[in-house]
Amino acid sequence: MFTFSGPDLIGHFMRPSVHGAADGNGGGFLMVVESALDAVSRALESGMSGNPFAGIEALGTNLHPLIVHFPIAFLTGFFVLELLGVVVRQPGLRKAASWMLYLGSLGAIAAAVAGLVAADSVPHGNTVHDIMEWHERLGLTIAGLSSTLALWRLLSRERFSAMAQALHLFLGGIVVAAVVFAADMGGLMVYQHGVGVKNLQLADDHHHHHDAEDHEHQHVHSHADPGGALKAHGEPDSDP
Repeated sequence: MFTFSGPDLIGHFMRPSVHGAADGNGGGFLMVVESALDAVSRALESGMSGNPFAGIEALGTNLHPLIVHFPIAFLTGFFVLELLGVVVRQPGLRKAASWMLYLGSLGAIAAAVAGLVAADSVPHGNTVHDIMEWHERLGLTIAGLSSTLALWRLLSRERFSAMAQALHLFLGGIVVAAVVFAADMGGLMVYQHGVGVKNLQLADDHHHHHDAEDHEHQHVHSHADPGGALKAHGEPDSDP
């Protein structure tokens, strides 16, 4: 039985607790459940009280990180299942590979579109720009090639000659290789350069702002004291 007990008057969430957590043989399991409920309540109190999907809200218009994992998983799964299906001659594996390819190609198109939108809306410097350009090219290649394979597979109803099957697998391998390189570049932009991470971008802007202020202060100081007559703090002027 679940009850709710509030430790304070207003401003705190009601925390769920489980009665009889230490009674009987199921006490260990009930204690785990109670601990989990308590952890969720504390998380809600600490920073998630406004929105349980605060991470998605923080993305704003940059939906690329939310979408991109699906084509990575589906297209990789397609290639693995297709290869296994051909080797062991199992039609069921190849059928599953077809659905992986269909979903992966749709996800790749959505991720590419979201990536193009993010490139125009997410701040980034010149150092990252070249990486982002290559990342975009690979993303468009993945979307185009996987869609071509999906259409080919759909129209042929998975009936390939030996040569067509070999070409299909070869192109699938190229798609997976492009996925690996594109994912690596995406990780480099985020984890090395902080692209899309708002707190790091704000800190970087704050740092550049202070650097500009210091430079301006030094520039004004040098013009106000061209002869170096002003001493450092704590050093009085002495007449010869």
